[in-house]
Amino acid sequence: MMYKIAQILCICAVCALASTEQLQVSAKKIESDLKKGQTLLNGDVVVTKGGDTLWADKVLIETNKKNQPTRYVASGNVRFHTKLPDKEFKGKAKKAIYDVQKDEYQLIDNAMIEEVGKQNSIKGDVITFSPSTEEALVKGSDKKPSVLTFIMEPSP
Repeated sequence: MMYKIAQILCICAVCALASTEQLQVSAKKIESDLKKGQTLLNGDVVVTKGGDTLWADKVLIETNKKNQPTRYVASGNVRFHTKLPDKEFKGKAKKAIYDVQKDEYQLIDNAMIEEVGKQNSIKGDVITFSPSTEEALVKGSDKKPSVLTFIMEPSP
């Protein structure tokens, strides 16, 4: 048990050193496998880095050979909040994948993203969204089309 805790602390320390922002994870149960480059978080999961927070029932963190996070796969009551210099977004879905290198979220199944403090929102079966480029690709299903709601602001 002590060895597993040491592994987890090692992974978290390396992840935190890999960037200028600290990565903090909490969950009811944390399992780590350094050889596979995977950490599995189960139960009331919260992952925080800088101005970004991810909540879910379960999160798999995949790391590269330097133990730097490359991908997060969240499932079960997935929600997230991300801050940009001039905007904030929050979203939810049944499953979410975050690709660290691309800075890209993929929200799957009953997905929704909205701009905090505004009525701007996107809903669809699958939403691919990049906070840094503010680009989104929304796919609906045969039974439920994609929906985009936004307020047109007057020109200056």
